[in-house]
Amino acid sequence: MPFRITDRAVSRIVAVAAASVPGTTELGRSLERPAGRTWPRYDVIVDDAAGTCSIEAFIAVVWPSPVTAVAEAVRTTIADWVRDSTGLTVTRVNVVVGPVVRGRAVTAELIDAHPTHPRLRPVTVRPTPLRPITVGRSRVR
Repeated sequence: MPFRITDRAVSRIVAVAAASVPGTTELGRSLERPAGRTWPRYDVIVDDAAGTCSIEAFIAVVWPSPVTAVAEAVRTTIADWVRDSTGLTVTRVNVVVGPVVRGRAVTAELIDAHPTHPRLRPVTVRPTPLRPITVGRSRVR
């Protein structure tokens, strides 16, 4: 039976992947922006039948930084993380840069040195021995 990967699960992978890229930042509601949107946001659509997904990422970037390089690194990192973590074919990753906010300077060299693939560890599962279930006075096997 094939696995089903939900949009929400892929969205979580996308969020961690994008946050790992130097130059991205979170921007939430604050006293200055009580009704403002939060950044980053992600729209993910998974097609189980085809084994594909498409992603749209809305990110905030710190200034000074090479904004185009940050957006390209986010696109590559998201695609690599989703493909490596889920086995899905990523058909599209659109990155929309929203607010650019003052922050710690990020250089192109720092972005280029950032790994785009996740560090995955194999999952090991130990079998649990089955015990008979007792219902009333009889045992069910």
